Amino acid sequence: MRENRKTFIILFTVTLLYTVYHYQGGVSFFLTYFHPQLANRSARTIAVYYRWCMSFLLLGVVPACIVKFGFKDRLSRYGVTAKRPLVTVFITLLGVVIATPLAYFGAKNPVISYIYPLAKYSGVSLGRFIESSVFYLLYYIGYEFFFRGFLFMGIKDDLGELQAIGVSLIASVLCHVTQPQSEMALAIVAGIAFPLVVSRLGSLLPGTIIHAYMGIALDYWIIMRGGGF
Repeated sequence: MRENRKTFIILFTVTLLYTVYHYQGGVSFFLTYFHPQLANRSARTIAVYYRWCMSFLLLGVVPACIVKFGFKDRLSRYGVTAKRPLVTVFITLLGVVIATPLAYFGAKNPVISYIYPLAKYSGVSLGRFIESSVFYLLYYIGYEFFFRGFLFMGIKDDLGELQAIGVSLIASVLCHVTQPQSEMALAIVAGIAFPLVVSRLGSLLPGTIIHAYMGIALDYWIIMRGGGF
C-alpha cells in the first residue's frame, strides 16, 4: 500500500510539474512577462536560457527535494550516483560513438537545422557556444532525472521494470510530439535504452552525458555548416 501511494504521488507530481514547466517555464512565458518590449535574438536566447534553468529547477531540483525530504529516501536509489566507474565510462563512450554520426548527419536535415540551435546567439562566437552549452547541460540534467530517475526509478519497484519503462517512455516521447519525426524516433529509442541503463547500472550519468552530448554536438555541426563561429 505504501509503494502504491508513492507511485501515485510520483505520477501526480510528474503531471503537475511538467504542466507548470510547459506553461510557466517556456520561452513565450518569459518574453511575455519578463521582456514584453523585446523580441530580438538576444532576448530570445535569454528566454531559452530561462527555459533550460527552469528544467533544472522544476524537473530536477524540486523532484529531488521531494525524494529527499518528502519520501525521506536516498537520491542514489534514483540514479544520482556514480557506481561501477569503468562500466559507466564504457557505456558513455559507446553512446558518444553512436551519437556522433547521428548528430553530424542530423545537422544536414533542413527541418532540424531550422529549429536548432534553440539559443540562436550560440553561433556568434566560441564563447557564446560554450555559454549556451553550459545552460543546455542544465536542461538535460533536469530532464534525465525527471523521466529516468524520479519517474522510472521511483515507480519501478511498485509496477515492475517493463511497466515502468512503458510509463516513462510514453511520458518522455509525448514531450517531443511537436518535434520532427526523426527526433521522435530517437526519443523512442532513448526512452527504452536509457531506463534500461539506469536500471542495470543504477546511475543516470551515462544517459545524461550521452543525451547532452547529442544535443550540443547537433548545435555545433549546424553552426559549422552555417559558416562556423
